Amino acid sequence: MRIFKSIFTATLCVAMTASLSSCVNNWLDQTPADGIEAGTAIQSSSALSNARTGIYAAVKGNSTLVDYYARLMFVYGDVRGEDVQYEPNNGSGRAQFYYYMNYSTADDFGTSSAIWQTPYVVIARANRVIEAAESGELIDAEEAKAEIAQYAAEARVLRAMALFDLTRIYGKPYTMDQGTSLGVPIVTTAVDPDAKLKRNTVAECYQAIEKDLDDAITSGALMEDNTKGYINVWAAKALQVRVYLTKGEWKNALSVAEEIINCPLYSLWSTSEYVNAWSESNAAHIKEMLFELIIDDTTDWTDREGIAYLYADKARVGYGDVIITKAFSEMLTSDEQDVRNDVFLAPADPESSYAGNKVYINKMPAVNGDPRYADVPILRLSEVYLSAAEAAFQANKKDKAADFLNDIIRNRTTDETKLVNQDNITLDRIYIERRKELVGEGQRYFDVLRRGETVVRYTTEEDRGWHDVLTEEAKKFDRNSKKALPLIPASEMNANPNMVQNPTY
Repeated sequence: MRIFKSIFTATLCVAMTASLSSCVNNWLDQTPADGIEAGTAIQSSSALSNARTGIYAAVKGNSTLVDYYARLMFVYGDVRGEDVQYEPNNGSGRAQFYYYMNYSTADDFGTSSAIWQTPYVVIARANRVIEAAESGELIDAEEAKAEIAQYAAEARVLRAMALFDLTRIYGKPYTMDQGTSLGVPIVTTAVDPDAKLKRNTVAECYQAIEKDLDDAITSGALMEDNTKGYINVWAAKALQVRVYLTKGEWKNALSVAEEIINCPLYSLWSTSEYVNAWSESNAAHIKEMLFELIIDDTTDWTDREGIAYLYADKARVGYGDVIITKAFSEMLTSDEQDVRNDVFLAPADPESSYAGNKVYINKMPAVNGDPRYADVPILRLSEVYLSAAEAAFQANKKDKAADFLNDIIRNRTTDETKLVNQDNITLDRIYIERRKELVGEGQRYFDVLRRGETVVRYTTEEDRGWHDVLTEEAKKFDRNSKKALPLIPASEMNANPNMVQNPTY
């Protein structure tokens, strides 16, 4: 049975039934209460606070709704690339959809494979918070003015993030046509039951995204300190850097990235800290985490459907559906002094066909042996440094580019011959470092799209490595491929005659 038929149905049903909120009533530090029926007004800052927590709960998802940062954003962003693959021998099947790329127009994509429903739930919940906060009708509007403004600003950032993610999945890269092609519907208010929403252009989507981020950041209402699990001003700016980089706006990306880098609140993990810092209990953990999703107990998790369980070795506790590719492993292990080698785990089963190779991504390490309790990283300082290096290079500031890239290199390897300078730094060198640093964090395929690169998984049987046998169109492709973009879910298409499908396969 399909969970949704349209954007409206998805957002209304979840808002009314609290199917996300009630399942995670211990998430963060408040009872998520976006279960207030859609027709019931939010009347106080306390109710607004609960609704705000409901937005975060939607971003995280649950064991049923995995079509956002619960699982699929990571699967889509990495498995469609060449550094991470589906494990074909004993996987559960949860990561194979975007790996094999053998879907067709006849597929009725549900929430198990299409990133669609939950981002719009995030947007719907954010809309409710913003509308209530700006209505002036809350009973304690004056006494709780600062808190109300903060919740509205956070909602704008999360709404921007959801629209940004949807746009870069379903729309052509901005760098292809400056946003003239179709993106996704922009929703900024409660949706009328009879509304048949149309797709906005990619450019219009980015205008809405940037406006939300600008409004939130310039409001002065976002927190500046590091409060784990919540959006603060630095997380908002890190998302802004990601947006600018995606659009190819190098000067803007560099300027905002430098603001974050110069903030004394955060610093890069050192070579001695790196491996253990991924653990949420490690003291160094918070130094790099600009925004992460917090999971505390069984009322606050995605159970076995989350990305951490998918990454974990089946012989330990997990599904083991996703591993790094042989080509990526060889690229990383070529520098034996690179500490990032140790953030991957070898199979616990000595009979595994991967024995002797570290193939499992351990960036969401198990808590007391159970990966279901692992926090989920979304925005990290290392990405900001790498974005700054790329933006500086593109802005012809190669001295700055070398400095930012060397900051990463010095904190990842003890081999000083890997350092660069303004005379020998190249974009390819920056890209390789970005791949090594961000593998498993759902960024690779989006980098491929915006830069117009080609994904080469393998070309011959001799270089197939650990890949399964793939079709020709899945072995090698770029953003001009007929399957570069996924289809709008069929259930949405069937319910909305105004929705235009991506080019057919």
